[in-house]
Amino acid sequence: MLLQTNSYIVPKDKRTEHARLVKKFRQVFARLGCEDFEIYEQSGPNWSSEIGGRFVQIMKFRDQDHAADVRSKEQQDPVAQELVREFCELINFNYQYQQNLSTSAYYSGVVTGPPTRAIGSSPTGLPSPEDVT
Repeated sequence: MLLQTNSYIVPKDKRTEHARLVKKFRQVFARLGCEDFEIYEQSGPNWSSEIGGRFVQIMKFRDQDHAADVRSKEQQDPVAQELVREFCELINFNYQYQQNLSTSAYYSGVVTGPPTRAIGSSPTGLPSPEDVT
């Protein structure tokens, strides 16, 4: 099992729109072959809301090949591409990414072309096999 996680902040005034996009994401990624797509809001210590607005996405894949297959389909699907663009605009992904508020190479590769290769990462933005323990 391979997990791709993404973490980002959703401003309070954009929560309703985020919930709408989450429903679409589940439908589109299921159609593309992603076996499980989950999104959770992170809470602070003792279930407080002091972190508030930070969400974590979890996408599950059978293995690296399955993840690459879903990614390839997603990059060729105009509906998925538009959904990802809409999502990135909603959360102001470029700003979050530049400010290290977002932890994802996945969306940077989808929106702006191939992701910048980080040390120890694969060209798809997923961990290299040698990074998975």
